[in-house]
Amino acid sequence: MEFYVGWSHSDAIFTNYFPNSPILVSGVPDNRGAIRRSKIKPEKLILDCGSVFYVKQKSRPTLKEIYNIQTSMLEECRPRSAYLVHFDEPMFTKTTLSEQYMAMERTLFNAYEYLNLFSISVLPNYVEPMGVIQGFDEASIEFSAYELTKMGYKNFGIGSLLTKNHKRQIQMIKCAADVVGPNNLHVFGVTGIPQMHAMVEIGVRSFDSTRPTMAAAFFQVFYSRPFRTYFLSKSHAKISSPRLDEPLPCDCPICRENAADLFIPSPREYMRLRSVHNYYHLQIAFNDIVAEKNGGDIDVLSNVLRARN
Repeated sequence: MEFYVGWSHSDAIFTNYFPNSPILVSGVPDNRGAIRRSKIKPEKLILDCGSVFYVKQKSRPTLKEIYNIQTSMLEECRPRSAYLVHFDEPMFTKTTLSEQYMAMERTLFNAYEYLNLFSISVLPNYVEPMGVIQGFDEASIEFSAYELTKMGYKNFGIGSLLTKNHKRQIQMIKCAADVVGPNNLHVFGVTGIPQMHAMVEIGVRSFDSTRPTMAAAFFQVFYSRPFRTYFLSKSHAKISSPRLDEPLPCDCPICRENAADLFIPSPREYMRLRSVHNYYHLQIAFNDIVAEKNGGDIDVLSNVLRARN
């Protein structure tokens, strides 16, 4: 099971710190050309369609235009493996059953059109399409998954989970995995610790998260063993959660250089440093869950976290 860190053009370049980090990037205009800035290009990549971004816009590009953005980004790095995700219709903006059903139908139509577009393209063998399972209950998830399977998809991602509580998220992930097989399933944007435990137990292939960057932007730092979150004491956030005014012991690349940098709230360059630190500790928490499941040694450091010398 693998953890893909969500990335955009203005974020820290995680592969410069952790060369083996799998990366998820959205096919939106601002990200076009951004991967070229990486000293070390990602070896494992998911290029999603950016539907969460586009659904908020007054107009959206065509399926072909999104596909062209994705393939141009693919040419920037030539990874060892890559999945291209068709445009889906997110359900978090849909309030009625009719709207949810139409969103599911639209997602399936886009999946069909996208697969046709993919099939006539000449792409390397390491590039594969990924179908998005969208549903609002178990029955609709099963329907969506079966339809994608009939179209010919072999790789699947389940979306529209962000507004669900963690128990409901786990139920929906399990439902999708039962249809398509956990080894073929990616989970979009779900990284709570209980959910990670459940995903490891279910055996899904991968998941992604922007949590390290989002937490850093909101003046939070992670630490692991045990996993915990602190707000910076110098931030002006009005919160009751635990605060921290100095760094704890840490071996991440940022803390080895200057741990005090994590505690400078702004400008953005310090947020990027916090996100690298946060990714390091979230990855450790995930590695420990996997090791516990497999009966291994939780002190073993994943290759993903071995910073370049």
